[in-house]
Amino acid sequence: MMDMIICNAMPVYHEAPVSSMIIKDNIEKVMEALLKEPAGIRYLIVPEGGWVWDKPEGLTIIETRHKSGFSYGNDSALKKVTEGEKPIPLCRNDEFHSDDCRVVTVEELLNAGKKKVYVGGKAEKKGFLDLDRKITPGYILAASGVQGIFKAMYFGHPMGVFINETMIDQPVELTTDYIEILNESDCMLDYLLKTADRYGKEACGRCVFGHEGVFQIRMLLTDMTLKKGKIHDLNLILDLCHEMKRQSLCEAGFSIANTVESALDCFKSEIEEHITRKSCKAGVCQKFLTFHILPDICTGCTECLDVCEDEAILGKKKFIHVIDQNECSGCGDCIEACEENAIIRAGADKPKCPKKPVPCKRI
Repeated sequence: MMDMIICNAMPVYHEAPVSSMIIKDNIEKVMEALLKEPAGIRYLIVPEGGWVWDKPEGLTIIETRHKSGFSYGNDSALKKVTEGEKPIPLCRNDEFHSDDCRVVTVEELLNAGKKKVYVGGKAEKKGFLDLDRKITPGYILAASGVQGIFKAMYFGHPMGVFINETMIDQPVELTTDYIEILNESDCMLDYLLKTADRYGKEACGRCVFGHEGVFQIRMLLTDMTLKKGKIHDLNLILDLCHEMKRQSLCEAGFSIANTVESALDCFKSEIEEHITRKSCKAGVCQKFLTFHILPDICTGCTECLDVCEDEAILGKKKFIHVIDQNECSGCGDCIEACEENAIIRAGADKPKCPKKPVPCKRI
């Protein structure tokens, strides 16, 4: 008989509280299955949220101070929780070898044949799906109602994998609770930075490559979104990811490194364009957007000229105004001031505009 079994009902993503949903719908089955386990001590770890079950003899229920967290997916961190400590990982799950302790998820405990996953992003049918554990991305797209243009699918922690349209028929083993679907309106660099930001907030700070590695990734990606990126930064990131996968203490460091590597593998050209062409194809990254006055709509009223603190707008009454891109700071005040809706933000595709103010009647 083993000394201890820990059933983990802590969600990794707050958007996808899969374990909490399953346990609320199957609490009697969960407790019965736990009590049948050949262990001297049985723990059920649940998120903060006012659980009001009767606690059967032989089962200890621990309610954490959190509703979710990446660290709760680590077995050594869960064992720390049973000892009354914070969920700080000591090692990765594949390195956690304990003869006296077994950690299982709620789905594993109930021998669930399906994997419950939240699908979000540009899915037509956002929400929870019960999917086969080994599945193709193409099947997920169909099940979530995605039709037409598809750009990417992101499998969240602990998988940390991007796939593109060339990979939709390649089977994947689902271990994440969260999938997000992206289309052409999404910028991969912007999405990658937001993903890295999330990992940065989840980092426990215990190891250098897990904590500082994410910080360096975020810094380099941020520079790219601000037109400060250099082409050799991509090689620096890949070198860093290689070391993070080798030396990070827990799965989070490995997962974000895998996320970045797969993003660069699938969408390197789009990310490179931010550096080499100073262009955001999706028109998402604010520093890459430019402001333009449409000549066929402008009436030469000077309202935009009056509010521009950068003095970047050239023109006078009844002349089509022109924005000097070198002087424009991108504040957007001119858009708010234009009652004709003649001013637009543009990404990679720019409208054709006069290079200098010309009388409105000429257009």
